[in-house]
Amino acid sequence: MSITGKPVLDKYDIETWMAPVWKGPYVYNESVMFVGRGDKAPLLYPADRIISIRSFDLKTEYKEGKDYNLVDGKVELTEDSTISFIPEELYFSDNKEFPFQIKVMDRGEEKSIYFSELICKYQVFVTYAHSSGRKLFIPNDESAKFARLLKKLDAGKDVTLLFYGDSITFGASATGMLGLEPHTPIWPRMFTHYLAKKYGYTVKYVSVDLPGTNAVPEEPAVFGTRGTITYINPAVGGWRINDGVEKFDTYVKPFIEKYGCDFMLLAFGMNDAGNSLETEKELQKAAIEAVYGMVPDVEMLLLATMVPNNEAVNGWYGNQYLFEGVFFELAQEYTALGKHIAVGQMTAMSLSMLETKRFRDYTGNNINHPNDFMSRVYAQVVYATVTGE
Repeated sequence: MSITGKPVLDKYDIETWMAPVWKGPYVYNESVMFVGRGDKAPLLYPADRIISIRSFDLKTEYKEGKDYNLVDGKVELTEDSTISFIPEELYFSDNKEFPFQIKVMDRGEEKSIYFSELICKYQVFVTYAHSSGRKLFIPNDESAKFARLLKKLDAGKDVTLLFYGDSITFGASATGMLGLEPHTPIWPRMFTHYLAKKYGYTVKYVSVDLPGTNAVPEEPAVFGTRGTITYINPAVGGWRINDGVEKFDTYVKPFIEKYGCDFMLLAFGMNDAGNSLETEKELQKAAIEAVYGMVPDVEMLLLATMVPNNEAVNGWYGNQYLFEGVFFELAQEYTALGKHIAVGQMTAMSLSMLETKRFRDYTGNNINHPNDFMSRVYAQVVYATVTGE
């Protein structure tokens, strides 16, 4: 938010971006995508009033009545609208020039749909007021599991955060990764920056410099000088939990040895669609044991994945929606042993969002990546789970 407390809608703003979507009568810059001019876009909540609709880069603001109308809580385009939409013949296409084809069920018919890491260019952002009473999922407050981390931050002591996962934790499809406006940071950095802003810290980035990992800024992010958060992110796109276990000694161990670890986030599962619950639990447990083998008292978050395209019928959507329950079983087992471990409930959040929204409205690639809006929800859920705020 600006210094006046008003939301900032025309550029990236961490306060506005981190306003929880489950709280309050306003939603800021929620993404939607129109397939064909006649599409009607639902929102998380039936809107009472549209405050703003902006282009994907937030530079262009559209006019109600001229470009769109609000009808029964949904957004509809006018005949002469200048709002971007993806033509039906492009969205539903068997064009072999596309790198991938995703098979989905659309109104009882199997179709191939559009895939692109630049699908955000067809999306727009809606800010609106609502009073429907709809209850979106609210993450658990697990701050007691992270009491040591929060106490160190309160005291101005240095801490190290380590994020280990697949392409979502890598940051795929965030505009900050794509080099596009509004340059929304990948969600682990957004979460880290928000902690740093709250506690008046400087974020120093560790360059992992391993195959498949994300580059980090050379300069620190300074929100204050009370202490330093060391940020380490060796996540790799496409990895399954077995990759995370097999590559632990190369991708995680050296950094814990050098920098220590106060907070460990494990976020695998999106690419494990075919894993049985028993296999997933066994492999997740192996990753957890590897961490505890190095840092027995680390505070850990098992971040369950958002579900992939829920209309997909050719292997993308599998057992992911069941893994969150497995994570809770593991957390309970380790809590009984005196460990500080909790679950981040992005599966439950994404399923709750899909009760009213369509997957294409918040995806970054139409398969399994979050766009800027859903990346914000990731950061919001992790922050709320860890801090209780």
